[in-house]
Amino acid sequence: MKVILLRDVAKIGKRYQVVEVPDGFALNKLIPKKDAEAATPANLKRVQNMSLKNTSDKASILAALKKITVDLSEELLAVPMQANNQGHLFQSVHTDDVVAAAARRGVAIPKTYISFAQPIKSTGEHQVLLKDQGETFILPIMVVAK
Repeated sequence: MKVILLRDVAKIGKRYQVVEVPDGFALNKLIPKKDAEAATPANLKRVQNMSLKNTSDKASILAALKKITVDLSEELLAVPMQANNQGHLFQSVHTDDVVAAAARRGVAIPKTYISFAQPIKSTGEHQVLLKDQGETFILPIMVVAK
């Protein structure tokens, strides 16, 4: 039976792919769990349009992340944190701290795109990664003591 995958399914295929699977597997597992739907001509056309929209959305997200990185790289993003006299932080920098610092500069960064190569536990200049779809942008930040 040919089905259109609505989600990535391990060992079967990626989202919006048309794949051939056994009838029982499609009717008893994939379709009831909303992981796939039958590959009818109407469904194929609808999913193709959704796929095109999804591709354009991904491109616009990548462009936005690149613009954010360029805008915030001109002047380091200051992230104020509680620290002792030696510059060690009482708690490491979290995604919420970076989002709040960017918001103070007037830039909205979704926290799902922010990641850290390693925990930030001291004041000074550090790098935050903005990741999406295999693309990584480096955002330099300055952690300062409150």
